[in-house]
Amino acid sequence: MRYLMSLLIVVGVCGCEKRHESPQTFVSDDSEYKVAILLDLSGSFEHMMCDDGKAHQFAMRVLDHYFRERLGNNDKLIIAQISGTERSLLWEGTPLQLRREFPSAKAFGEFLRSKSDPRGSLVHDSIAHTVEYVASDPAVASGRAKSAVFVLSDMLDNGVNQESEQRVIGALTEYAQQNGAVGLYYVDQLLVPQWRKNLQDAGIREICVESEIVGTPRLPNFE
Repeated sequence: MRYLMSLLIVVGVCGCEKRHESPQTFVSDDSEYKVAILLDLSGSFEHMMCDDGKAHQFAMRVLDHYFRERLGNNDKLIIAQISGTERSLLWEGTPLQLRREFPSAKAFGEFLRSKSDPRGSLVHDSIAHTVEYVASDPAVASGRAKSAVFVLSDMLDNGVNQESEQRVIGALTEYAQQNGAVGLYYVDQLLVPQWRKNLQDAGIREICVESEIVGTPRLPNFE
């Protein structure tokens, strides 16, 4: 994998579907931003995450568009995974710490591979675990920090059951109370309507759900 530290996605309003009249703005101040990037490391999505894969290119474009001029010390990035393991969370720190800890594409790629289980794809549980973790952050819970969860996945779950479905809806419903944004990219086209409904039913105000057929995914709008 080319340097996947490029998966620094800035937090704020996901502009694909606006559901209120007063969008938040992304400004350079001392506010805290918590951004979770959930990467699909399962076998079915591997081709999208390779060096020239669409998901990787999209992540590069997001970094260049949003994160170049903001490296605030109070901002935190969370990297998580979708694979066959229940241990979804992989890393947390500032963008600068990520660069220091993984100085090369090889180092970061080896780190990701060492933590993943490509034989499975626990989509619902991984999303629920990541959203629960973000929502439990004191700065997010108090409203001091703005937050977002971005998922790059086909959303094909080989371990889904009624319990995991209820868990993810519950986590998203709680997260909606904190005005968190959620973006899902490269979703299997047959699953797009259901996931849009899931996010809307949970009360998420700022959502973006796009399928794998979208040539150039729309980026969140912070203007």
